[in-house]
Amino acid sequence: MTGRPMTTASGPAAGADAGEPAPGGPKLPTEKRGRQRLRTQKRRTQKNLWRLAFGAAMAVQLIAVYSPHGLAGPQITGLDKVVHLSIFFAPALALLMMGIRARWALGLLALHAPVSELIQHFLLPERSGDVFDAVADLSGVGLGWFAYVVWDRRHP
Repeated sequence: MTGRPMTTASGPAAGADAGEPAPGGPKLPTEKRGRQRLRTQKRRTQKNLWRLAFGAAMAVQLIAVYSPHGLAGPQITGLDKVVHLSIFFAPALALLMMGIRARWALGLLALHAPVSELIQHFLLPERSGDVFDAVADLSGVGLGWFAYVVWDRRHP
């Protein structure tokens, strides 16, 4: 033995519980904080994916609505209305899933529907505006809202 007096050590090296934070030190994340962090990251990732979907849907919509010759495709009766419904459904759903207030998201898209037909009729000489296309556009906006409401009620 040496002639030094024995001292009592403290902390994890002295046998204290390593799972407990040292007094005054940073708190270790609890299981609950970890789950909250994962949920937040998941929501952020989902929101970013919906932003990407919105960007793609709007690009397709603007090309379909404002290209001078329209989109080429098979001449199937009613397919034009299905396309109009779809190109307004997708952005409506994406905006709502991103968390944008329905009043703004649906309002702007509902305004864009008849305006796009007026622009086609008066400003694009090779295109013609159609009231039934505007009805299909508005139906797409409404269907996007309906899909969001159904999803939101099933995923609280």
